[in-house]
Amino acid sequence: MIPTTLILPLFLMAPVVNIDASGAVIGRMTLDAPITEVRKIVGDAVKVGKLVPQVKSVTAQPAGACVTLAVVSAGFIGDVEYKSRRCPTKTGWAEHLTSSDDLKQMDAIWTLTERGEQTDVHFSLVVDVGAYAPTVLVQSLTKTQVETTLTNLRDQVAALP
Repeated sequence: MIPTTLILPLFLMAPVVNIDASGAVIGRMTLDAPITEVRKIVGDAVKVGKLVPQVKSVTAQPAGACVTLAVVSAGFIGDVEYKSRRCPTKTGWAEHLTSSDDLKQMDAIWTLTERGEQTDVHFSLVVDVGAYAPTVLVQSLTKTQVETTLTNLRDQVAALP
């Protein structure tokens, strides 16, 4: 029997998501698309926000090479509102929490690596809601969010003309 991973095109492969020793949720996958196509989605902060089903609204204001984001997301108790700063890096984008009454920490890092006509995607997300929720619950929900975000990215890239 031929393993399924050898039959399916790479863009149909599911992301691999783990929690590392520091508590960061790390998602990885390879997309069967050139890096320029993947950047069209991941490089747009509003488009990235729309990949996350929990995000109700996201607005972006230019701030030099970066953007300042205002995000409203559905949390497990109620809406979570925060502001963050998203900046380009040498290999992708980094987003860090700047203010929130609901979150203590939120760090998101996207790394894209070109592999010929394919692109390796690495997405790291750290979320800390403070003392009112157990870390294991927050990490579990974050892991599901990272997997969904990468799956939605894969589907959007596959739908590009």
